[in-house]
Amino acid sequence: HTTPNHTTHTTHTQPHDTQPQGCGPTVGRALVVNAAQLACYSQAKEQLLALGTFGEGIGLHFAASMVSGLATTAASMPVDILKTRLQNMRVVNGVPQYKGAMDVFTQIVQKEGVFALWRGFLPYWSRLGPHTVITFVFMEQMYNTYQRLVLHNA
Repeated sequence: HTTPNHTTHTTHTQPHDTQPQGCGPTVGRALVVNAAQLACYSQAKEQLLALGTFGEGIGLHFAASMVSGLATTAASMPVDILKTRLQNMRVVNGVPQYKGAMDVFTQIVQKEGVFALWRGFLPYWSRLGPHTVITFVFMEQMYNTYQRLVLHNA
């Protein structure tokens, strides 16, 4: 197994206080992304069906996924930017560049403006949008196949 060797190598070659600096923000970002994707997809799908814009099918799944990707991008970008800044922060003479996530947030807003939290929105959405579409269209197709083949529902 290479994992124990990699872990041993990492713990012996990197300072102990730098190893977990990105763990919390990464978990936080994952929570925001997943919560936003799932909730927004369900709501978008429900609203599009209620409006009569789409019937059940791939068109509905695609549209709801794109809405979900857009909302997820808007919700997760600030968290992603904070995570990246924390993971890449410099430590000079034992003093870290930031005291924590709120310090990163405050410094970004004060020095770069609030919209800096969404810098790179289009490239981020152009990556997350298709990912969300593939995820949910695949999920819906798998669900429909399961319904049809296993549960024998039409």
